[in-house]
Amino acid sequence: MADFSIKNWTRLSGEGKANLGTIFLKVGLRLTGAATMAVLLLIHREWPVTVSVAIGTLILAILSGIMLSAHLRSVETNSINRSRLEKLIWVISLLAVAGTQVANLAMNPDDLTRVGFLLMAPLVAQAMLIGALASSGLSIVSLSMSVLLLGITGAVPVDLAAGAWLAGSVAAHVVNPLKQRSDLIRAMSVQVLAQSIISVSMVLLMPAMNAAWYEAMLWGGIAAIIATAIFWLGVAIFEKLFGIVSDWTLLELCSPEQPLIRELVLRAPGTYAHSVGVGNLAESAAREVGANPLLCRTMAYYHDIGKTARPNYFIENQIGDNIHDELSPSLSAQIIAAHVTDGVEMAKKQRLPQVIVDGIAQHHGTSLITYFFHRAMQERGTTPSPELEEKFRYPGPKPQSKESAILHLADIVEAASRVASRDQTLELYVTNLIEKSRADGQLDESDLTFRELGVIADSFCRTLRAVRHERVQYPKDSAVTTVGATVQLDQGGRSLENKTPSDHTEHSSEAQSL
Repeated sequence: MADFSIKNWTRLSGEGKANLGTIFLKVGLRLTGAATMAVLLLIHREWPVTVSVAIGTLILAILSGIMLSAHLRSVETNSINRSRLEKLIWVISLLAVAGTQVANLAMNPDDLTRVGFLLMAPLVAQAMLIGALASSGLSIVSLSMSVLLLGITGAVPVDLAAGAWLAGSVAAHVVNPLKQRSDLIRAMSVQVLAQSIISVSMVLLMPAMNAAWYEAMLWGGIAAIIATAIFWLGVAIFEKLFGIVSDWTLLELCSPEQPLIRELVLRAPGTYAHSVGVGNLAESAAREVGANPLLCRTMAYYHDIGKTARPNYFIENQIGDNIHDELSPSLSAQIIAAHVTDGVEMAKKQRLPQVIVDGIAQHHGTSLITYFFHRAMQERGTTPSPELEEKFRYPGPKPQSKESAILHLADIVEAASRVASRDQTLELYVTNLIEKSRADGQLDESDLTFRELGVIADSFCRTLRAVRHERVQYPKDSAVTTVGATVQLDQGGRSLENKTPSDHTEHSSEAQSL
């Protein structure tokens, strides 16, 4: 029944005002960005500019912002990520236009036809940065916005603007993937070659350009090197400013030298082995469904770091008696669930990227701590109830992204596979585990589809088969013959003797004579 009470109307009114305030804030920020873009586009003109020119430039900047916003809505469903990407693109685009204008003003108009290829550098750096931090598609869209605005307003000659767009289109793709230092050298080499060819082509096609082909090649190559240097400096800065994680950062976080991983290895080696197994499962599955495999592996390495606070309370790190045998089920459940909140606190303390913190918080969702829940029911002699279940569930939240959902499923499957009988059908076993999680509602807030769940199950099975392969049963006592020696092994595989055949014969004859 609808609630028409004054209290409910007050609540709805407050929510409406808050939403209205958010909308005004977003519109205000976009208008500010468009106005700043318009000012930058008119720097090369004599001031004060006419009102008509200012209004026309502002309208073009606003239309470009609307186009960008519409495109982001079609490619990014998460509103938080969409807002972050929009801010990133606006800031980088403004800096690229400002850099182009500064270079334009610094050049003599007579030299523009010779060394004007240097104007490409800021725009190519823009394409590289957005391509690496967002995607190649978004990079092309933002590059088109900047180039069109610079060309229409006359800030850059149309032919140079077209050349910059072509060079930027190459740059948007050469930075993916970028996971090693050698990849940066490769990207720069390809970009230098591309811009040299584009510059030479422009000189050959446009006789008005007062430059020899080898000059064009030289300045085009130098512009590519400058763009790569700007990119190298900017990628680390913008990652921190906007909370965006590149593949470079993820690879750095996977290093065993990271403080949290080193502590996990030393304090909870069983948990570390489990985390590596989860990473193998999650990475393979993510690659199959188009998620970020490197992000899944990185989240897997950190998802259980909270266990380092109390490593002996988790079965994979226990040697000897189980500590939980002496504790009540409710206390044991609280200790087990605490590793999630402990992990989140540790990650924040180490200033890990927010996406990794989210993976730690969401990797169990609000799932039931089944073992201690059933033990509590047995001890109390009660039947399941929602109130009792609530006390034995993880704090959540549920997985919010494909990567977090894959991590959640990989964690379940890897842990369960260690106690699974080899007589069980692996496909049926894995499918049942995934279905239980889905039926419990743990995947409701992620973007995974039923088809993707099937693909993930198949990927898990292939990875588990590789891990659970059969081994040849070695005989208990076997003679291992090597070159020039016969080694007799005991049941533990230790060497009983290590003598050459001749020495063995001599010692045997001596023993007989004695």
